[in-house]
Amino acid sequence: MTLPSIQSPISSRLYRRASAGTVLCAFGVVGLIGAGCTAKDDVPAAATPPGQVAYSSAPATPAPPAASYRPVDALCTRLDLQAVADLAGEVGTAQDTSRTAGGTATLACAVTVGHLPDGVVVTVRADVGAPESGQLMYEGLRQVQEASGPVTELPGIGAAAYTYTDKATGTYVVAYDANLYLTVGAAPLRIGARLPADLAKRLSAVVSSAMNTLRA
Repeated sequence: MTLPSIQSPISSRLYRRASAGTVLCAFGVVGLIGAGCTAKDDVPAAATPPGQVAYSSAPATPAPPAASYRPVDALCTRLDLQAVADLAGEVGTAQDTSRTAGGTATLACAVTVGHLPDGVVVTVRADVGAPESGQLMYEGLRQVQEASGPVTELPGIGAAAYTYTDKATGTYVVAYDANLYLTVGAAPLRIGARLPADLAKRLSAVVSSAMNTLRA
């Protein structure tokens, strides 16, 4: 005699097929595994694996505004010329001029540092114009200078800077930053006198002083 098949409520199982990655739940054994069943919509977010960095999706902090410069009166009297004075002697009287044309203010000054035979004349020219005008002047005039002689990069001054020496007129440091184009030079008081080897380094300090003075 064939025994009829007996199905107990406990042994009967209802399976629910979900998408890939879901767990099959056996409703007949709720007491054993029912608490561990998780539907697809209830899957918790995966934790960041050890050793890996969790990146935030928050917006980045905006960059600080670019530097800007404005003209001032009597530029040379505001500059720190001590680096050159340590080499050549006391700072003398300064002569300043300024003019404005086409939206660009040009400040120029000259000051003697020291006396004959080792003194020098320091000249400063600052062109303050529209935003980013400094780069346009710098790149254009640098090409002209490179066509007539070598230039040497000077890192760490403004956005960019270089130095060169003209045998006839002296040693110069040229720099720009934002709307400022700046040239600082030194020529010997005695025509034909040799200039110190570290003069460009000392003029770089004057350039930094001028940028601080002109910064808006």
